[in-house]
Amino acid sequence: GTDPLDADTDDDRLEDGQEVNDTNTDPLDKDTDNDGVNDGREVETYGTDPNDRDSDDDGLTDGKEIDSYGSDPLDTDTDDDGLEDGEEVEDYGTDPTLPDTDGDGLDDDVEVNTTGTDPLDSDSDDDGLNDSTEVNTTGTDPLDADSDDDDLNDSTEVNTTSTDPNDADSDDDGLDDGDEVNTTGTDPNDADSDDDELTDGEEVETTNTDPNDADSDNDGLDDGEEVNEHGTDP
Repeated sequence: GTDPLDADTDDDRLEDGQEVNDTNTDPLDKDTDNDGVNDGREVETYGTDPNDRDSDDDGLTDGKEIDSYGSDPLDTDTDDDGLEDGEEVEDYGTDPTLPDTDGDGLDDDVEVNTTGTDPLDSDSDDDGLNDSTEVNTTGTDPLDADSDDDDLNDSTEVNTTSTDPNDADSDDDGLDDGDEVNTTGTDPNDADSDDDELTDGEEVETTNTDPNDADSDNDGLDDGEEVNEHGTDP
């Protein structure tokens, strides 16, 4: 039984009478619900239920929320990101006190339930563009480093070549942007890099002329003139 000479038999900062008559806690157990927070702290400091290990039913005990994660034991979703605190800690490893754990501009809930991106990695596909930029600005796939499969990653297209990361052939000349940049040396934003009235694709695939030289055979006639007007060999 309780100690009639000690107002707080279990030293939990609640008097025995308060525990018996008000809080319905065990006056012989300083932590009635075994959540890691003694009854007095729950009642007097945090306002949590000393008879419920998980006052907000979010999957984390009150003790873990208070002492380990800094989350609110009375709010199932401390950071209001759409994921309960327990989900963040136990399932995804995200921070229950930060709505955007990886700081990429997409809330954790959006990454988990909408975009399928990694809420712990600001650039899920490692293409040099953060996930938010891909989703909200460039319209590229944040899970595919080369959204248009042209052998240039999305960041290169956006920041270096200024080609369309969603169009494998930005200038519609019949050559993929990656081929133009990496193989032929032509301008992936100009269908006719040498202005000879033959597209780069025609020169590479059909006439076997130099798409970077308007007069491949140096005869004084542009390749386009030879092919389209005179029928001569360019």
